[in-house]
Amino acid sequence: MQGFGNSAFNVQMTLRIRLGAQLFPGHLINNTKELKEMKIKTIITGMAMAAIACLSIMTTASCKKDDSSKSMKFSASAVQVGIGATQTVTVSNCTAPLTVKSSDEKVATVSASKTTITIKGVAAGSATISVTDANKLPGSIKVTVKEALSFDKTSLSVSAGKEGVINVKSGTAPYTVTVKDTKIATATVKDAAITIKGVAAGTTTLTVTDSKKVTGTVTIVVNK
Repeated sequence: MQGFGNSAFNVQMTLRIRLGAQLFPGHLINNTKELKEMKIKTIITGMAMAAIACLSIMTTASCKKDDSSKSMKFSASAVQVGIGATQTVTVSNCTAPLTVKSSDEKVATVSASKTTITIKGVAAGSATISVTDANKLPGSIKVTVKEALSFDKTSLSVSAGKEGVINVKSGTAPYTVTVKDTKIATATVKDAAITIKGVAAGTTTLTVTDSKKVTGTVTIVVNK
């Protein structure tokens, strides 16, 4: 298109020069000089426009690169955790080490090891975990800390070789149970009912965890 424009310009100027030569012979030299000056101006203008176009393309490409910057990804962008319980979140598309901070450490605390973040519930409430990687790439995780699970009894006494039952009154099934010392007592769970069996005299703790990682504890006393 540029070559076509130059050709048309040359033809136009040639006709003007010939016409001017016929009407004003003395102006031929000036017209020839005008042609050269206008051609030079046209070339300069074309180069300037090309430079502006290139700059525009480079700027657009840079913006696209910025717009497509990678974002930090989490195995869970929002978590629920019980008081005293912990929840881990794995981070990908980032560069370790990670810097983490809780918006409210009275609700939840946080620590990081390589690309794994550990969140611990402190008190019922909500908090936001801010995450920044080595390249200053930001990210965040919403945390909800719930009250501990509640039971129909806070402690259970049972004789060795005998069984007792505790019912979970809150939380979300399914539940898992863990006895701190299985030499004293064992436990099984079905729906919201937990069956405790005494093994030997002593005192131990039963921890119950629901599907949302909310926990609760019950004291188990086994008599002879």
